[in-house]
Amino acid sequence: MARRIVWSENAQHERLETLSYWLDRTGSIRYSKKLDGMFRSALRVIAVHPELGRQTSDLEVRAKGIGDHLLYYSFTETAINVLSIWHGKRDPKSKPF
Repeated sequence: MARRIVWSENAQHERLETLSYWLDRTGSIRYSKKLDGMFRSALRVIAVHPELGRQTSDLEVRAKGIGDHLLYYSFTETAINVLSIWHGKRDPKSKPF
């Protein structure tokens, strides 16, 4: 059974910030659209198979690699809660989980 996707305010902000960064950096919306599609595609799979991501130090939070990013999420019987989108080049000491 597929769960509904619920974006936290923080994760939504990070997603938009990431997409905006690539738009500014490349001058084209193409890569931003591709990256957003990768996030959404991964979430569709996670909605059906929520234990797909690896466990983090917080046992209720999982992480799924998407390109150079980690998508952090938790899940219930009815929802996938997207908690954060983390770029791999950010300072690992400030990782959310």
